[in-house]
Formats: sequence, structure tokens, C-alpha cells
Amino acid sequence: MISKKHREFVVWFTVVFLATFTGLYILGLVPSELASSGQTSILDALPTAGLPVIEDTTTLATKHSFQGEEPIHITIDKIGVDASISNPVSTDTDVLDADLTHGAVHYPGSGLLADGNLFLFGHSTNWSVVQNQAYKTFNDLNKLQTGDLIKVTGKTKVFTYSVTSVRLADSDQIWVDLSGDKQMLTLSTCNTFGQKQERYVVQADFVSSQAL
Repeated sequence: MISKKHREFVVWFTVVFLATFTGLYILGLVPSELASSGQTSILDALPTAGLPVIEDTTTLATKHSFQGEEPIHITIDKIGVDASISNPVSTDTDVLDADLTHGAVHYPGSGLLADGNLFLFGHSTNWSVVQNQAYKTFNDLNKLQTGDLIKVTGKTKVFTYSVTSVRLADSDQIWVDLSGDKQMLTLSTCNTFGQKQERYVVQADFVSSQAL
């Protein structure tokens, strides 16, 4: 049987720990890795099974050499997405993981704005407060519906896409075709409330573009 003094000690310890952690967090002294521990890694299984490992897209001989603008920013007003986009030239996990700490990431070798299937992926988290806001890049992606608009900005134009589908499935059940000519957009993030391998995948068709 737990004694009264023991219970008091546990309560006291818990209060002190939480107060200390909160204070350190407010001062910005909590490591980002700890603050973001509610995030499962989307890199564990991106829905691009069967694609080749790309060490450097500048030297890769591809079946389709996409011509268009690189994406630099994405906005989805309905769910409050407002993030920068990185454009790495390697599918190396360390490279992609580092870029994910800054926002959304353009999958190397996928389409560009105005040409092909542009594939973007990003973190989402079930934590309400995180030090690095990039861990919330694609929060609420699952709340999108058919017809919702997504805007992706390039260097000279803003491209608008209309959502056509929102899917949740295990990563091995979803294959994203990145080789086609059709102008479209695919977004992906993990299901933070589900299994580690589950992914939300949103697809959208190109609607229009407007000069900046």
C-alpha cells in the first residue's frame, strides 16, 4: 500500500517537473527533437514505391525531363497551410529529413509547376504546441474536400489546383505515379493519430496560373 508521504512525493515531483519543463520551453531551451516527439517520420515509407533512388537529379537520365518552375511556397487557406518549399536534388534520407525541418519538400524527380505531377510532402503532428512550426506544415490535410483550392507559388507565377481526392491508406497500398504529363499536384503526410505506416494523400488538378 502506498503511504501518504509517498503519494505526496509523487505529486510534488510531478508538479516540479512540469513547471521546470514549461519554463525551459518558454525560454526556448527544450530541444526540437523532444518538442516534436509526437511526429512519426513520413520518410519511413513515402508513397512512391518503385521509384529509383536519386543521388543527384542533375546527372540522372530520366524518362521524362520535366520543364517548368520549381515550387517555392504553398498556401491552403481552408486549413491554414502557409509554408515554404525546399527543392533538394537527392532522395537521401538525411537530406530530405533536414529539409523537412524547414517546411514542405518537393520530391526530387517529380513534376514541376506547369509540367507533370508535382509531389510535395511534409510533417504533421498531434502536438498543439511545437518549437519548430515546420512539424505542423501539413496539419489537417485530411480535412480537405473535393473542390478545395491549393495555391503553389513559383518564381514568376502562382498556380492554383483543385482537390480531386483525399485518401488514407497504408503506404504500401498507395503508389503515386510521377511520370505522367498531366499538370497536377500530390500532397502527402503521415496520419499522426493512426498507424506509423499510414499516409494521407491529396491529389489536385491544375486550374489556372497567374503572373506575380
